[in-house]
Amino acid sequence: KTTIIQLMPYRVLKTLLLGLPLLVTGGCKEHIVEQLAFLPEKASDYPPINLVDTQEIWLDTEDGVAIHNFYLAQHDAEQVILFFHGNAGNAYSRLPHAEILRNMGFNILVVDYHGYGKSQGTPSEKGLYLDAKAAYQYAQNELGFAPDKIYLYGRSIGSTAVIDLASQHKVAGSILVAPLSSGRAMAKQMGFGWLDWLVDDVFDNLDKAKTIQSPILILHGSQDRVVPIDQGKDLFDAVASADKQFIIINDAGHNNISDSKHVDFWLTIEKFLAQ
Repeated sequence: KTTIIQLMPYRVLKTLLLGLPLLVTGGCKEHIVEQLAFLPEKASDYPPINLVDTQEIWLDTEDGVAIHNFYLAQHDAEQVILFFHGNAGNAYSRLPHAEILRNMGFNILVVDYHGYGKSQGTPSEKGLYLDAKAAYQYAQNELGFAPDKIYLYGRSIGSTAVIDLASQHKVAGSILVAPLSSGRAMAKQMGFGWLDWLVDDVFDNLDKAKTIQSPILILHGSQDRVVPIDQGKDLFDAVASADKQFIIINDAGHNNISDSKHVDFWLTIEKFLAQ
């Protein structure tokens, strides 16, 4: 026990200790996920948005939570990309990347999650999937995009929202950046050791990937120390679709993957979207 405590990162240890009383009520898994998987940045307001044809949109999820999103319109475009960001910050901080994608000729809906930015609620795995479902339904029912005109983009934990959607609904294709294979794999990476069983089937991307038939592109940095590249490889192997690509970015870690000097990150995505 002493060895485990000494090697276990402080944030993980604190989360486990606070969550132990929940073991008797079955809530420990949810506690661990909420405390370690999500790092939301709340906001009551944002600085002025200096992007043309960009508006704030509110969506109601099935559990009655109002989530805040940004829609970047490209009026000549017939397709839309649903953008799911990583576990830190909020949707506002992703607008520069969303603008790059819009300039490729797409409408962009940047989704914020339960408890992020201006969104109501508390971050959770279930909430993340409900956020994704609400965005997908809005793209169809309100924006008028057919399923084969809807692309998905997910970075890091956003990959879990993409995989959940793509495993259940028809989409034109999916882009995964530094995706995780499962919550259990992440628990091992974060230092849980044999306690990884506590997260059980959290974020089980591998199992869901087995049902994905639509085109998929995965980009992963070889130097990623947050979500190791082996998780991206395992996920790629699990995807059922024959139309899949795995791009290794050799000089990149988790947070600088789009800045590679050896692989043009955005051009790679643009080529995939143009297929």
